[in-house]
Amino acid sequence: MRHTVHAPSDSLVVPTRSHTVFIARGTWCFAFVVGLAASSVAVTGCGGIKTPPLGLVEGTITLDGVTLPAATIVFTPDGPGRSSTAVTDTGGRYTLAFLRDIPGANVGTHTVRITTATGKRGVREILPARYHRRTELAATVHPGTNTIDFALRTK
Repeated sequence: MRHTVHAPSDSLVVPTRSHTVFIARGTWCFAFVVGLAASSVAVTGCGGIKTPPLGLVEGTITLDGVTLPAATIVFTPDGPGRSSTAVTDTGGRYTLAFLRDIPGANVGTHTVRITTATGKRGVREILPARYHRRTELAATVHPGTNTIDFALRTK
């Protein structure tokens, strides 16, 4: 048996395989967004984020032989890809993060920048520009675990 249902003129009509859904004006935008989000999950699945080949990168940064705490280090791939970053701990040690919860860096060659400037008022850069603004630093990340130390000099 077939039923005919008439929708109000200000409704959005959404046909499905088994029935027709009427969404009152004002709620259809919300329903569209929810549907779009659901379809995105269906397309990407539950497998998580797809990342390029990464290598775990850790190391120590020293300045004139003394460990450098609270320094920001950035590895930027020389080819396409996203940069990886870290901030050194009190012992000058770092572990790069590709994303917040994903450690590592793209496999390949990188331009490296290290800075102690935090953007906070009164905190000035203590490193020469050759380590950040006009960097001379480079590194190669291989698959697996990489230990890459940087022994920086002020002179």
